[in-house]
Amino acid sequence: MPDTPTPPASVPPPTPPPTDPPRRAGTILARLAAAVREQNWFAVALEVVIVVLGVVIGFQVTGWGQERADRAREREYLHSLVADLRADTAQIGRAMDDAERRGRATRQLLAEIEGGARLSPLELAVAVEETMWFNFPAYTRTTVSELTSTGNLRLIRDAGLRRELSEYYQTIDRSGQWTGNWRRIQMDLEAVLPEVLDVRHRHAVTAHVNGVPVPPWADELDVSAEDATAIRQGLRGHPTYATRLKGMARIHGTLYAGLGRIRAEALDVLQTAEAALAQAEGGR
Repeated sequence: MPDTPTPPASVPPPTPPPTDPPRRAGTILARLAAAVREQNWFAVALEVVIVVLGVVIGFQVTGWGQERADRAREREYLHSLVADLRADTAQIGRAMDDAERRGRATRQLLAEIEGGARLSPLELAVAVEETMWFNFPAYTRTTVSELTSTGNLRLIRDAGLRRELSEYYQTIDRSGQWTGNWRRIQMDLEAVLPEVLDVRHRHAVTAHVNGVPVPPWADELDVSAEDATAIRQGLRGHPTYATRLKGMARIHGTLYAGLGRIRAEALDVLQTAEAALAQAEGGR
């Protein structure tokens, strides 16, 4: 019996290669575009909400960071303003002491001319030199100049302090309006000084008035009774010295009173600045 051929073994159908599950686009814009193509309006709305919230939160975080930076800058400026105002009050106080001392010396010289008060020879020579001078405080404007030039005055939240600062520095600017006239009166008095005080005493007396050593080329400060007599004769015999000295007396008195008003204003501004600083430090 013939052999029957063996049928071929059945071959299983080929297995299709595995396919990855569909993935959503990575970026927000890509996902939004895909959702629009699929007309998945819920996904579109969700993506838009996510974008808007992200932008809002980003602005909020940036605003918080800027606010913290502004408050730190404000504290720095307030510290500097307080230091400047304290320096001003000290400078004004010293200038007031100088004006008071020079005004007193001027009155004593006028009394000498009229034959009243009798100063010692040294006091007389020093008074003749000292009455001729006046000075203004060296105001510290570094911080307020930076605030105004950079526009950072807005960082000072206390509106009252900003107003007081403006008024204070305007007062200082106005205080110098008579300086030109005062300098002319001073120069008129200085022009006749050699006729009253011997030039050999000038360097030593000037050093004494300014609290510095006597220059090595100058005579030591030694005013004798004979020197004092010559000074008195010069004071009483000069035709215009007394009149010019009265002009300096008015300057010293006006300067002292004006500096007193500026110092009172400086103390008020300082108090306001210290209060603003305390509030800023407490709210950090």
